[in-house]
Amino acid sequence: MCNRYGYLAPVSRLADVFSEIRIPLVFEGGAVPNLEPREHIRPTNTAPIVRPVDPADPLTAVELTEARWWLIPFFHKRGIKDWKPMCTNARAETVATTATFREPYRRRRCLVPVTHFFEWTGQTGAKTMWRFTRAGADLFCFAGLWDRAHTSDGVVESFTILTCAPGPDCTPYHTRQPVILDAADWGAWLDLSVDATPLLRAGQAGTIHVERASEAAG
Repeated sequence: MCNRYGYLAPVSRLADVFSEIRIPLVFEGGAVPNLEPREHIRPTNTAPIVRPVDPADPLTAVELTEARWWLIPFFHKRGIKDWKPMCTNARAETVATTATFREPYRRRRCLVPVTHFFEWTGQTGAKTMWRFTRAGADLFCFAGLWDRAHTSDGVVESFTILTCAPGPDCTPYHTRQPVILDAADWGAWLDLSVDATPLLRAGQAGTIHVERASEAAG
């Protein structure tokens, strides 16, 4: 499970990484947006995602936009608060068949830019907060799905983060972890013609750095 993460890197740095893998990152109006650094992004917050400009040709260009973290599926027509299931995460093992996620999985994959995420251990009232970063990288991306719902409150674009069984770095802290994609696999995840199943797994030992965090910054 991942229910808090952050993004602190400048957008120009994200554009550099996309340039390195030969996928242009474009912006509305052509100007690079100035996103406010976010140490803590929580469910229902608006946060940046990256998705293909043209899903039929996903590697031509991708766009940076913002969406609500907590997916509301396209078939939900009532108010935002009437959607009760907590859809901040989607299990990789069942994402292709679960009613809420199967359509976005087939048609609306995205990347969620991240610099770190958090988990907690211990008992209620005495929990320890842990901060996870990618070893040797200043930013990375979660595998995500996005959707667009025409609710009674208006049109809402939202997203969810895929999770999988934890790898060796995360196993001591939680029974799940977010799916972290290598930059070399970003294009494959966005390409709907590619079988994404092999990407939905944890990395090898040593790929994630863990340190104790402070709630004071939250």
